[in-house]
Amino acid sequence: MESETPPVRGRFWPSLLIGAGAAAVMLFPSWVGGGILPLQNLWHEQTLPDDMPFSLLPLSQYYAINIWVMLLLGGVVAGLVVRFAGRRWMLRPGPAALGVLLVHLIVTLQAFAVLGAGLGLWDGTAGAREVLYFGGMLGGVVAGILLAQLGLWLTSRRSVGPVALGIVLAAVPFANWIGTAITAFTTYMGYPQFIADVLRWLPAVIVGVTLAWCGVRPIGRLGVWVVGLLSVWIVPALFTAIMYALGSRVFDGDLGMMAEAGTQVFPQAVAVLWQPAVVALVIGVIGVVVRMLVTRTPGRTSVSPQREV
Repeated sequence: MESETPPVRGRFWPSLLIGAGAAAVMLFPSWVGGGILPLQNLWHEQTLPDDMPFSLLPLSQYYAINIWVMLLLGGVVAGLVVRFAGRRWMLRPGPAALGVLLVHLIVTLQAFAVLGAGLGLWDGTAGAREVLYFGGMLGGVVAGILLAQLGLWLTSRRSVGPVALGIVLAAVPFANWIGTAITAFTTYMGYPQFIADVLRWLPAVIVGVTLAWCGVRPIGRLGVWVVGLLSVWIVPALFTAIMYALGSRVFDGDLGMMAEAGTQVFPQAVAVLWQPAVVALVIGVIGVVVRMLVTRTPGRTSVSPQREV
């Protein structure tokens, strides 16, 4: 009985550290340059950009998508490490999820404490707009934290189907994260066009390869195909609409105008961003056909029907 105790402890702490490490690594683009809080439109004191306080999250409506992506991918990366290295390192998803959550709670509490002080929430000088802005940013961050947990539990499963589902849903956010990391080391004005082109097609490649790995049997995995193809098409359009609605100063915090602008841009973006879905479908189909041909090659042992869901 006593000999069973050390392995249990050994699985808990490495798993916890993997989760915490993955969450921290995915947040590092926001810490490049010192982790300075972006300039705020509603700040109660006139402050130069370089004099803004330290913050573990770049809280601003202009970086809302970037924050959400960094939080989400912390859980997804931790789940993938548990999935593909779990047996060798004796990792468990529960402690890994706890590690991700601890890091996310720490950065959230610190960042919103700083933001609340600058907006006047703690001394009672904040107005309705400041409260609305604070609540909106907090709601977005909480959503990112919850989705990170969902992403971890999907990608840490032993079954291929849930893991593939988690990967295809994270493909577009992953490309966004790479772009955020690049601009963190250069300038927030953007990056060369060839990098933008690579990042545009990268999710299609990720989704296509994942669908080929996932396969089409059992028949329930076709749902992963549908979700993957829709995600590589719809999610970029959704990000474009949200960034347009939140990033335009013309709306001046008018939620009605922002919602109307987003709903107008979204169908326009959907109409022009369909090509990556076609590329992902082609890669996935070719991959499945190649796998079928390989498994039917003479001299190979026939593959029994897959039992994973």
